[in-house]
Amino acid sequence: MKLPLLMSLFGWIALDAWAIEVRSTGGQAMEVEVLGYTQSSGNVRIKRTSDGQIFNTKINVFDDASQKAIIAAAPAMMPELRVDVSVGKRRAREGDSTYMKSQDITVSLKITNGSRDIDLAKSKFTVILLGRSTLRFRDREQDFDNVLAKESFDQAVPAGKFIEYECKPVTTSFDSDFDSSNIGGWEYDGYVLIIQDAAGKIIDAKSNIGPVETETLKKPAALEEALKLVPGMVVERNLKPTGRTSVGVGRTF
Repeated sequence: MKLPLLMSLFGWIALDAWAIEVRSTGGQAMEVEVLGYTQSSGNVRIKRTSDGQIFNTKINVFDDASQKAIIAAAPAMMPELRVDVSVGKRRAREGDSTYMKSQDITVSLKITNGSRDIDLAKSKFTVILLGRSTLRFRDREQDFDNVLAKESFDQAVPAGKFIEYECKPVTTSFDSDFDSSNIGGWEYDGYVLIIQDAAGKIIDAKSNIGPVETETLKKPAALEEALKLVPGMVVERNLKPTGRTSVGVGRTF
């Protein structure tokens, strides 16, 4: 029953400059434009150049050489990613102090590939956790963030699938009297997630920190600089370094 379809699909056509020639496992040749290829499912979307007809098929209907040509010719497409971040913040009194609080922060990520036919190839995910200075309650000019932690991992996300990742916990401390008597510290502010492809190019970024969302995420150069941040660095709330460091706070993985 499949033979008539394959015979019509692999009919002879004239060569176009941007087309590639492929052959079925039965030896029938045709020239096509590759519109898409999904590694996890083996799905191929091609356009026959003789008449513009589009076909969705499996890569295993082609011979080995054609399969390699199709994979090489497939355009790079960015899947639709959804990032869900769950943050746990547990506060406790620090020693006998009535105002100094310690804060244990745990962050879990769930990254879903909402595309049906576009895999996310193995990529590097970098998570940066930031704490906001409580000195701002005493002095508005002290509204800075501190890099509490920075963690990276590599992972692929096939089409229609999701991955989960739990960052290592981090602890910070701060003065919980939010008034002019505040002596400082770093209260958890939010996260930045930067995703890079295998070549190191930034392909996506997310954050829940206002100035990062409105400014930094729109500037690729600023995101490149953000990747250079290390724990203990003090930054503007848009991640621009201040040249200052916070001693004894933050770590990297």
